[in-house]
Amino acid sequence: MIRKTPYGDADFVLTIFTREYGKIAGFARHARKSRKRFGGRLEPFIQFRVRMKDKSRDMYFIEDADTIKVYHSFMENIELFLWGSFMLESLDALLPKDSPNEELFGLLVSAFGELDGGKSVLPVVLEFQLGALSASGYEPSLDTCALCDKPIEGEARFSIERGGVLCGECGGGTKNGFMVSGNLIRDRESMEMHLSKVLQYIKLFTKFTEYHTEKKLKTSQFIEELRI
Repeated sequence: MIRKTPYGDADFVLTIFTREYGKIAGFARHARKSRKRFGGRLEPFIQFRVRMKDKSRDMYFIEDADTIKVYHSFMENIELFLWGSFMLESLDALLPKDSPNEELFGLLVSAFGELDGGKSVLPVVLEFQLGALSASGYEPSLDTCALCDKPIEGEARFSIERGGVLCGECGGGTKNGFMVSGNLIRDRESMEMHLSKVLQYIKLFTKFTEYHTEKKLKTSQFIEELRI
């Protein structure tokens, strides 16, 4: 679940990411009081199955929920909780409502499973971040110049505005722009050896996401303040 908002004394308005329907809005009547139907399952780091009625206007009516998987580590580790919240907020910014995206659903479930299982956080987050950008149609150009399509070897300067790396000619020799290595990004072992650079890439692609979706991520402040 991406988000829930109290409505009145007993209800919730939900934003849920589903395999079949994509990101949807739902109304869970009496969810704040009914333990039998919902039982505390309407939380960000619980994968659950919902039964719902046909929607009215742009919102489904959520009848009940059954637990599929609880990602306990996110609830026990504040740093992991914040990273998970960042991933969900990024997904929310990238996806329109009612647009199925099974690839992105699989990416999220896989990333949450890896993090819950104790995998190194930064490489998993960066891989999810780039996968989510690609699956939602915002894939940055990392192997060819974003302007002339010339193949890029090694590191190159990345332009958020242009949508990817620039060759020496298109970049005009400028020193502006963060240096990015497509090879490092695709190699988990290399990422493990350069975690400080991976963190810088995450910050870069967070700005990329905000620029191209025109949506400010609240969790970006947490990301910017991190240091290794």
